[in-house]
Amino acid sequence: MPVSRRSLLTGLAGALAATLPGLDRAYAAALAGASVPMAAAPVRLWLRREGTREEVSAIVRTPDGYNGRDLLLLSWLLRDVGDGSSAVWIDPRLFDLLAAVQGAMSAVHGSAVPLIVTSGYRTPKHNAGLEGAARGSLHLAGRAVDLKAFGYAPDAVAVAGALCGRGGVGIYPNFCHLDIGEARIWGRGRKSPPGQPTPGTPITQPKEPA
Repeated sequence: MPVSRRSLLTGLAGALAATLPGLDRAYAAALAGASVPMAAAPVRLWLRREGTREEVSAIVRTPDGYNGRDLLLLSWLLRDVGDGSSAVWIDPRLFDLLAAVQGAMSAVHGSAVPLIVTSGYRTPKHNAGLEGAARGSLHLAGRAVDLKAFGYAPDAVAVAGALCGRGGVGIYPNFCHLDIGEARIWGRGRKSPPGQPTPGTPITQPKEPA
């Protein structure tokens, strides 16, 4: 029996909610059940950059393909502002993902939801100086972004990212990480359920039952 796209998304939202305790299940259900049209050209994206107050409203793709001029503007917005404004050409598929996320969230919200970039490309030097940053971070290759959505918790962006993409989704206290690498989901800095230690707490080998 064929499975509808809506049923598939609803199931994925439920799985994500189970993977990440404390997730807003009502929002996840609304997002999965929303009538969001499949992306069609032109694909538009509206980004803001935290700290610099820059803003870009761009057309990622047209019926003829990717829009090089606007991809250049978007790539510059995602430059490493923490290391001399070093910039690289960002993988256009990342902007496809962000456009899909913004479209889905805006459909549920009822109007355009601004996506605010907190970190895009990182130089090797900058990445090495960040506590907890992976050595092979996809930020180094222009294939990852940390962001948040005005008026929404990082969980909400994570749900949209998981429903719209097939890459990595990470939830942090003040932002969500999205990338176009291998599919995986993780959460850091989240509150543990009552009676459970915080993930990352050191432990010792359990004693055998007497």
